[in-house]
Amino acid sequence: MTLLPSVQAEEHLSHVAQEFAQWRHNRTTPRGRIPKPLWAQAIALTQQLPLARVAQQLGLTPYTLKRRRDETGAVSVPPPPSSPHFVEVQASAWRTPTAEVEVQRADGTRLRITYSESSPALAPLLQTFLESR
Repeated sequence: MTLLPSVQAEEHLSHVAQEFAQWRHNRTTPRGRIPKPLWAQAIALTQQLPLARVAQQLGLTPYTLKRRRDETGAVSVPPPPSSPHFVEVQASAWRTPTAEVEVQRADGTRLRITYSESSPALAPLLQTFLESR
């Protein structure tokens, strides 16, 4: 399963929860075994969302889901860092800056741009910075 943005992961969790509910409704015995494809989807979701959240939403015990995940050898993917590391870019030739822009997101991350072009393309860069979290 490829990593999805958190909104898509939540939507996928809701879809899998519906599949679990449908399986529970249609099973022939009250304590039937959960099919392997449903387990696989549940385990894959634990790589993107907290195990306890996935277990609760799917009606599973966290211990059982964790045990199944460990048995399959699925490695949980660490969450991306909360903020990017500082990267300094050195210009090859020094030019006198004509303007300086500093933008700060609500989470405290800052972007500072010093440029010497008369009309730089800042809109795409600022949009990317402000949308990525």
